[in-house]
Amino acid sequence: MKKIGCVLSYDVEKYKDIAQAAYNSFVKWNPEVETHLITPNNITDYEFQYEKTHVHGINKFMMLREIMFQNDYDKIISLDTDTLTAARLDEFLDNDTDDILTTLNYWIHEETEYWSTPIIEVELPEGDKVIEHLNINAGICCFNSLEALESVIQLTIEHLTHFAEQGGLNEMAWVNKQYNVNIVDSPYPLSKVSYNTRSKGVPRCEMIEKGKIKNCWPQNLHALPQEWLMSRNLIDGHPSPIHSWYVRDKKLYTHDHKQIKCFHYVEGLGCQSLDKFYELINDFRTNWFNEDTKSFFRKECNCKEFFKHINK
Repeated sequence: MKKIGCVLSYDVEKYKDIAQAAYNSFVKWNPEVETHLITPNNITDYEFQYEKTHVHGINKFMMLREIMFQNDYDKIISLDTDTLTAARLDEFLDNDTDDILTTLNYWIHEETEYWSTPIIEVELPEGDKVIEHLNINAGICCFNSLEALESVIQLTIEHLTHFAEQGGLNEMAWVNKQYNVNIVDSPYPLSKVSYNTRSKGVPRCEMIEKGKIKNCWPQNLHALPQEWLMSRNLIDGHPSPIHSWYVRDKKLYTHDHKQIKCFHYVEGLGCQSLDKFYELINDFRTNWFNEDTKSFFRKECNCKEFFKHINK
């Protein structure tokens, strides 16, 4: 029988409530996984054999490596604490073939001197063609190989940029290719599931406030055609696509009819002042979701406390 682990971690107390919701929802849907929530209060219970760096993403993957090795896991999942799990992560748990399983970032191109995220053309069933960005987000990923995880850590350290471990994953996928990388919700236009931030329906962060679109027109997204934005109702002051999520047969779906397996907030929480952090979290909890979605998170994902209040 496979041994599977999952790790979520935070080192600052302000993450406590959102991290607990991330942990509760993952465990609710994936009870067969041995899940570790590493906090400032229990980190001394773990015997980590690595030298801590100044980069949180490197430390996160080093902790992941240590826990995978010490527990002899066949597979290990890494989740950021600003996530909510809404289903069993079948695409991770049932895939033992690919070395690394990853998920999509926003619909944007990113690059450094070491890697560049591909832009491809996808043909839809009706014959239309759309552009897709193969940009990996490191907040939700899975490793079937300890050696592959170690290689991503080394790439991250050797070619360190502000993308940190996300840079290591993209470099492994698009340049190094020593280990196989599968993006489980790609190409998104053809995917039946959403595993990361694409379910938000916006091409980058800082575009949702009080549940409505902001900062969309005109200069901030000048690189995107206006018809693309308008076809997705991305107009300042309009409700965000998240408000069109719906529940059917105890499954949560996006505005574009993809089952949400895991949702990633992805709003730069680590870069915010304390006041701004709580402002964002309270907006997220209170205004982002319609009532059916909030009810689903409360009843089906064990997140009742998170959607009731958050304390400073």
